Amino acid sequence: MTLTTTANWTPLEVRLKSRGGYTDVIREFMWMHGDEESRIEYYKHRFTRRYLLLHEDGRCFRRAESGLVEADFERELRRVRCLIPRDN
Repeated sequence: MTLTTTANWTPLEVRLKSRGGYTDVIREFMWMHGDEESRIEYYKHRFTRRYLLLHEDGRCFRRAESGLVEADFERELRRVRCLIPRDN
């Protein structure tokens, strides 16, 4: 993993704008770092401390035993915000 310290809010901004409620939700997140090799940005929720992982093209990922796997954005957003149980 090659980390970058240049904040990239674009993937999260684009995904949130497409669903509405952009300004309320984006304030809940902190940009933590990006991975130059995978092109994934790591956003941490301010209150739950859970991570939302977005590729620069907007695809969403989650951690699994086998590594990172592609995930449904809406489901991950709800999980990160504690709107669904963590194990689901």
